[in-house]
Amino acid sequence: MVSIKIVDPAIVEKFRQILASENDEDAVFRIKETKVGGGCKSHMELLVGIDEVEDEDQQLQVDGLPFVISEDVIDSYGSSYEIYTDTDKGMPAVRALG
Repeated sequence: MVSIKIVDPAIVEKFRQILASENDEDAVFRIKETKVGGGCKSHMELLVGIDEVEDEDQQLQVDGLPFVISEDVIDSYGSSYEIYTDTDKGMPAVRALG
C-alpha cells in the first residue's frame, strides 16, 4: 500500500488552489521521477506535478487531494513518500521514505 504524507499545511492549501484553477475534474497530482541537470552533474529527483491518471497508476487521497504514482516509481523508490517544503528553493519537494 502506498502512503504519502504532506508535512506542511501550507502545501495542502497551495495544492488545493492549483487543483481548483485547473478546471479539469480528471486532474491529479503525480509523484514522478525526472532528470535534473546535465552532463556529469545530472541526477534523478522525485517531483510532484499536475497530470491525469494512467492505467498502471496507484491512486490515493491525501488530505482530500487526489494523488497518483506509477508502479515504476514504486518499484524504484518504495511505497512511502513525504512532501515537504524545500527551503532552498521555496517549493514543494518529494522524498522517498522506503
